Amino acid sequence: MALVEPLPDSIRSELFNVAGQDEATQLAVSTDIDGGGQYGERWLVVTSDHAYVFLPDGERAQMLHSVPLKDISGVTAEFLVGSGVLEVQSEGKVIDLLHYSQSLAPRFTKVARRLESISKNEELPEGDSEESRRCETCGRFLPDGTKVCPACLNKVKVLKRLLGLTRPYWGKMFLVAGLMLVSTAISLVLPYLNKPFMDNFFHPEGAYNVSWRLSIVKGAGATVAATNVLITIVLIYLAVWIISWAVAIYQGRLSAWLGSRLTLDIRVQLYQTLQRLSLNYFDKRQIGSIMSRITQDTGALNNFMNQTLQFYVVSTLCILGSCAMMFAMSWKLALWVVAPSPIVAFLSILFFKRLIRKHQRYWHTWSRIGAVLHDALSGIRVIRAFAQEEHEISRFNLRTNAVYDAEVRVVTASNTFWPTISLLTQFSTGLIWLVGGIAVIHANISPGTLVAFLAYITGFYAQLQTLCRSTDFLSNSLTATERIFEVLDTEIEVGDDSNPVHLSDIKGEIEFRNVCFGYEPINPVLKDVSIHIQPGEMIGLVGHSGAGKTTLINMICRFYDVTEGQILVDGVDVRKIAMRDLRSQIGVVLQEPFLFNGTISENISYAKRDATREQIIRAARAANAHEFILKLPDGYDSQVGERGGRLSGGERQRISIARAILCDPKILILDEATSSVDTQAESQIQQALARLVKNRTTIAIAHRLSTLRQADRLIVLQDGQIAEIGTHDELMDRHGVYWRLVEIQKELSNIKAVEG
Repeated sequence: MALVEPLPDSIRSELFNVAGQDEATQLAVSTDIDGGGQYGERWLVVTSDHAYVFLPDGERAQMLHSVPLKDISGVTAEFLVGSGVLEVQSEGKVIDLLHYSQSLAPRFTKVARRLESISKNEELPEGDSEESRRCETCGRFLPDGTKVCPACLNKVKVLKRLLGLTRPYWGKMFLVAGLMLVSTAISLVLPYLNKPFMDNFFHPEGAYNVSWRLSIVKGAGATVAATNVLITIVLIYLAVWIISWAVAIYQGRLSAWLGSRLTLDIRVQLYQTLQRLSLNYFDKRQIGSIMSRITQDTGALNNFMNQTLQFYVVSTLCILGSCAMMFAMSWKLALWVVAPSPIVAFLSILFFKRLIRKHQRYWHTWSRIGAVLHDALSGIRVIRAFAQEEHEISRFNLRTNAVYDAEVRVVTASNTFWPTISLLTQFSTGLIWLVGGIAVIHANISPGTLVAFLAYITGFYAQLQTLCRSTDFLSNSLTATERIFEVLDTEIEVGDDSNPVHLSDIKGEIEFRNVCFGYEPINPVLKDVSIHIQPGEMIGLVGHSGAGKTTLINMICRFYDVTEGQILVDGVDVRKIAMRDLRSQIGVVLQEPFLFNGTISENISYAKRDATREQIIRAARAANAHEFILKLPDGYDSQVGERGGRLSGGERQRISIARAILCDPKILILDEATSSVDTQAESQIQQALARLVKNRTTIAIAHRLSTLRQADRLIVLQDGQIAEIGTHDELMDRHGVYWRLVEIQKELSNIKAVEG
């Protein structure tokens, strides 16, 4: 997609108004997120002297920013938590121009470069086109890693499906619903008690005028009767509050359990689904985006079940109940209550959305300070080495000032928002005082009715504001829920056959029959590959980077399924073999071994969880790892750190080999197992590998061709096809592809020897 998009008519018209002439646009792009983190459209338009930001609003457009290009000293595109921001530095301040979702991050990196070039009158970088995914319905950009369009989301459908997941807990769900009704009824009874209290004790029976008396009738009997009525009303009041207290506690506990339990079920189900999805799913998505499904989206679901949904339902019931009670007491006075409510609701939504946007900006600026601190503290040696302390101080001060400005805006808006809403509700209350007071004077209603109305109107407007505020939270929560459902509904491309073949003792025979495969159908990586590997044979895979070596071993592990042809293990198509039987008998040693954060013992026994300490030590000895492990403070109980960071590369590799030895695989795959270690470590690893490959089918990839001399056969791949097959000596005699690779390595070795 080009960086100059056709402008909508509303924006083109507003641009003509603000620019004063029909200027040619040098940059015009739209984004998918507004300033408050909500999905919405905004436009950046850059002319010869200004950068404008417009918000489409029906037939008109609103200009949000106008920044002179001559004042721009820097342009950056930063990715924050969940979204990115395009910002400019102008006159010592940082201005957020646009926010965008993760799917548009590459695009706005180009936009930032283009805008900076325009502001400096430099030659524009070439703007290559890109495929941007848009919603088929509304045309908006889709968030990264998902096909869910928040703007087109069918919230009712999502809510129905979510409630369908509560089927095992429907008994508790109905109980919670009943408690909500009881709680709502109680909240409606309490204001009504004002009516009998006021009418019985502050108004003469049957008379509606302003000369109220504080006693009903004189006489001892009348006093006792009045006291009994008073005690009855007070007891009812206390009983209602006690019931309300008990209902609130039980409902809160039950709702919390139900919401947390449902979130737990979905989180477990989501993680199980992710574990079963093919690698192709993860290849196309960023890990952070996938993690957010389990963390942020399930967290939003938990908040929705525990808070938002309850607030939404209770507020709706209370509003309806309050209206019903007020209309029952006096429909004329009730109309005066309901009439201003749309205005209060509209202003509440408007104010609250603006307040959320300012809060979003505030947290975005805080996240940038965290990024600056992380860079500065992590790179403190580099800062000192190049004497850049003043630059880092200036950089930090710039971010701190941005936080200060954002915080002032939040506090100012908050201190304006809440008093304004309170003023609106007080105006409505004052109106009821006036209209209701006139009705009392003319004996149309009793004073108790007016007091009850005042109590209902307070709750009515409070619940109305809660309902308006929860609408955004409801929308966000349902969008997050739909993203979870999207993962749960993802088709498992590589899975067990409906009637799998169980092979508990694989011999190790592997055959490729006319195999074709491509990560993308239009770009095949393997093309008509046919290989027959005998049990116990060692095969070396050789070829340039991108020739298809790693893809070939991925196919054996069945990380992906073939596009055409077959892969057979012991004469059985791998797609028919039970996945657990196949992978449990394949051992893999990678170029960059991955160690989990735990002890050395736990990492070695990862593939065989029930291994004894003796078996672990025996595997470590075979991998030449036992000696260095004993030198560690805690021996086999030493922590390896995140990704094995407390160990050297050679030590991590030997732990990985020990893990493979303990697994005792029938098929062994070595993917550049010695390419990233020094000579001494390589020698120890080679000794360990020599023990490991005995009596098992081995497929090894190595760029150091000398490490493949002991292979029974070498398979040379070129452009996804088999170019040559044979032993080292046979291939050298042919003077083909393999011979050229060997000669190139010899020349490089000679050059290094001379330079050394």
